[in-house]
Amino acid sequence: MATEATVNGQTVIRSDLYTHRWCDAYGPDVCKYVEHFVDTAFAGADSPAAYTTTLIENGADESTVALVAGSPNGAIAFKSDENDNDGCQSQLKGEAFYLASMYPTYMGARFKVSDATNSDLIVGLAITDTTLLGGLSDGIYFRKDEDDTTLYLVAEKNSLETKIGLTTMADDTYVVAEALYQNSVVDLYINGTKVAELANSDPNFPDDEYLTPSMGILAGAAAVGGKTLTVDWFNVIQIQSTG
Repeated sequence: MATEATVNGQTVIRSDLYTHRWCDAYGPDVCKYVEHFVDTAFAGADSPAAYTTTLIENGADESTVALVAGSPNGAIAFKSDENDNDGCQSQLKGEAFYLASMYPTYMGARFKVSDATNSDLIVGLAITDTTLLGGLSDGIYFRKDEDDTTLYLVAEKNSLETKIGLTTMADDTYVVAEALYQNSVVDLYINGTKVAELANSDPNFPDDEYLTPSMGILAGAAAVGGKTLTVDWFNVIQIQSTG
């Protein structure tokens, strides 16, 4: 069940069970990305039409981005080729989310990774960049690094990072990671429970760039079948008004 709430004059649809979770929002000052990957339009086998997609391949096969066939509620899979450091990423075209003006913002996703140790992944907001994992300079996002099963919230500004450990990931096990930015603080949740927070006074808080929803994976080791990041849903909702 869901309940309507008013945030800075806009209507926000919140979960009854997890009141920090914004499911949707309506109003003239709402900027939103609400995606369950049910019927995302594709221009080709690997490239969703609304996204800029980059494939990283060191072998003869192929990294791929594709909707998950038969998924009852929709999902998208980012699958690396079989070599170390193969991978793929997609970013929504256009940068529309801005954190400089203390606009209330929700960011949440449900995702899993096939190998929680030998892979890097990112899900969150970032500047447009063809090297999200390794070359990114600005964003606020959930990230897991190679040889580390910890999922972090990363705030990055001008290539300097603040990392906050959130949870330990396991192979092929979904996690719901969420961030709610209100009143100068980002509250961080894992599977519905608040686990940490980040103040916007942090020197690495990305408050001077427009950002866009971004997802990707890199293999941390060669493996038959590659490594896969599966995203069930991904929502970013911002009220671009201070009330």
